[in-house]
Amino acid sequence: MLSSEFKHASVSITVVDYETSDHLAEVNPDMSIIPASSLKVLTTLSSVALLSDTFQFVTRITYDGVLDVDGTLKGNVYIEGTGDPTFGSGEFKQEMNYSVLFPRIAKAIKAAGITCIDGNIIADESEFNSYPISPSWQWNDLGNYYASGAWGININENEYGIVFKDRGGIGRRPRIAYHYPKIPNLKFSNEVSVDSSHTGDQAYIFGGPYNYNKRIVGTIPQGSTAFTIKGSIPDPPLFAAYYLTESLKEIGVKTQGHETQYFATRKSNRKLITRIKSPYLKDIAREANFTSNNLYCEAILKAMGEDKNGEATGQNGIAAIRGMLRKLKVDYKALNMEDGSGLSARNNVSSHLLADFLQQFAKEYGVEYTKDLLPRAGAQGTVSGLLKNSSARGKVWMKSGSMNRVLTYAGIMEDSDGKLKSFSIMVNGFDVKYKVMRAKVEKMVDYIYRY
Repeated sequence: MLSSEFKHASVSITVVDYETSDHLAEVNPDMSIIPASSLKVLTTLSSVALLSDTFQFVTRITYDGVLDVDGTLKGNVYIEGTGDPTFGSGEFKQEMNYSVLFPRIAKAIKAAGITCIDGNIIADESEFNSYPISPSWQWNDLGNYYASGAWGININENEYGIVFKDRGGIGRRPRIAYHYPKIPNLKFSNEVSVDSSHTGDQAYIFGGPYNYNKRIVGTIPQGSTAFTIKGSIPDPPLFAAYYLTESLKEIGVKTQGHETQYFATRKSNRKLITRIKSPYLKDIAREANFTSNNLYCEAILKAMGEDKNGEATGQNGIAAIRGMLRKLKVDYKALNMEDGSGLSARNNVSSHLLADFLQQFAKEYGVEYTKDLLPRAGAQGTVSGLLKNSSARGKVWMKSGSMNRVLTYAGIMEDSDGKLKSFSIMVNGFDVKYKVMRAKVEKMVDYIYRY
């Protein structure tokens, strides 16, 4: 019998014995409800199986036209993207940060004998010839860093920072000091006010892809130091072309301008200057689960779509995941998947499906391999604060998910008897505070571990 906190909620719970596949416990196991970021386990784990854990995204720097003996290129230089979500990001290695990487690319262009470009720097993002975001993402998410979408060329995790200063007293409007990196033509309508110091970042940036006029509403906390919020770059490929143009200018290589190419054209006549490889997919998938990175999951989804179904779209990626579920003999009728990250409120899945998937994946690819792709509760990633005072701490590997009135967990554990279990706990529509529900669900995880 569930306690009163669950009275108005939709609840789906499944616990599966690893060895026997028996359902050890269940509450509405086939109810299909919103998973939030727990959906990431389907995307990330499927990807390392379907693409291989050593798969790498590759970005090529090429040129076409004629290169004169004096170093003048009568043609264009291209950034040919394949959707690498880590391109120009320092998340894995600092030397891959755009501020370090792009000057290095500029030097490689000059080292190829190009001293003047009588043409453009073109960001060729035609590999991902679909719209960068899911059509079911909410409008109030689109201008914020976590809803940047996946582009053919991504840069700096597709995010920028807005720094507020002079916050002053409650109710005042803080001043925008600057934004970084510099994005040409980006403008802000500042409607933010100051709230009490414990309220955190409650500011939202409105304005989705290609929109350079951003409206910022909501509140930021009172305080004397600078405060930063993060937005999504309006057009990451175009910003990449701009930044390479500026990096070339720094070393004396002039160009005519910069632009973006959205549709595929013949690339066979282009000559290679250099290529940049991403980290291995296993590391990207792992990071996506540990930090709940939406961009990584959306890029992975499209990469699966291209590899398995010929075109880099989200729907093709979802079809590939359904194929993975069929391979593992997991019933996917309860799955309605709109994106790869769980950001869409139209995603629906049952706890039965998630728990069965995790159990079957671990059997097929190994328990230790599966554990390594998921953060350890009480120690790592977005679940590091859970199970701190529980004997289950360090024995549970799981992905969390949350959005307004949604809280979910999905993972595997070694219980108090040393037996392996997979589990999924999903709660939608609760009317108590988030921290209250989290404490209740945390106790459920502890109970599953002990009994």
